[in-house]
Amino acid sequence: MDRIYFIVNPVSGSGRAKKEFIRVAEALDKRRVPYEAIYTERVGHATELAKHAIESGERIIAAVGGDGTLNEVAGALVNTDAVLAALPYGTGNDFSRVVPFATEPEDVVEELIGGEVKSLDAGMANDRFFINVAGIGFDVDVLTKTDKYKKRLNGMLPYMLGILDALTHLDTLGLTLTFDDMVINTRSIILSAGNGQYIGGGMRAVPTGDPFDGLLDVYYVDKVGVFKFLSLLPKFIKGEHAALPQVHHIRTKEIRVECDHLRMIQTDGEVGNSTPVTFKILPGALKVLVPKGR
Repeated sequence: MDRIYFIVNPVSGSGRAKKEFIRVAEALDKRRVPYEAIYTERVGHATELAKHAIESGERIIAAVGGDGTLNEVAGALVNTDAVLAALPYGTGNDFSRVVPFATEPEDVVEELIGGEVKSLDAGMANDRFFINVAGIGFDVDVLTKTDKYKKRLNGMLPYMLGILDALTHLDTLGLTLTFDDMVINTRSIILSAGNGQYIGGGMRAVPTGDPFDGLLDVYYVDKVGVFKFLSLLPKFIKGEHAALPQVHHIRTKEIRVECDHLRMIQTDGEVGNSTPVTFKILPGALKVLVPKGR
């Protein structure tokens, strides 16, 4: 079989990725599966390593870490012949909630040896790639607030505190949405464009997201007060918000979003760039290795 090129983020999941990959490597050795493993050293390094691997002729490239690591590796593989594999050993692992990947060493090896190659959609937010969910508004505020708690806390607690912090100054966006010859003007607190479904380690912001259907699922929530939003939040977390009157759903291949003031954009949990933004889908742009029958 082809050699597997692993790109491992040793700090992902508070060190979980490195520990779990050691177990996977032992299982690979037992099965005499050829592989090489390289550890990342900084933000963006996984993309550099993936590009170099492709240039060197590697066919199967596996991202070992969380959604950030997956984003960096997958972005380098778009529209190439290389096949993406994922070992979800980060904190949130949002994408693996939609496309389930194995985590136990023996299962990982079976998946790598006998998995199926599928064509997976990807997304773009201006010039930034995303595989899962991108957006503006409340989710960006949460991520920004979460960063300060990550300096002294681990796991999902920083994110929960980030939500509470962002709620204390819930902001409203004046948006103009242009898609499929339609224009909508609205005031909203969050807009999420999903290839996948989840953000923030389990919040199901885009419950209809399907990374194999060639479409973006866009959800935006009308302007509401803090207490009303608090009452909606449990449904938002569970993905039960689609039918609420304050929630609107658009399915499209491309949508342009303009805002009445400059707002940052998040792509797979990483904040960068700013509005205006065009979200678009790249149908079947990624070859991905998935378990048979899933």
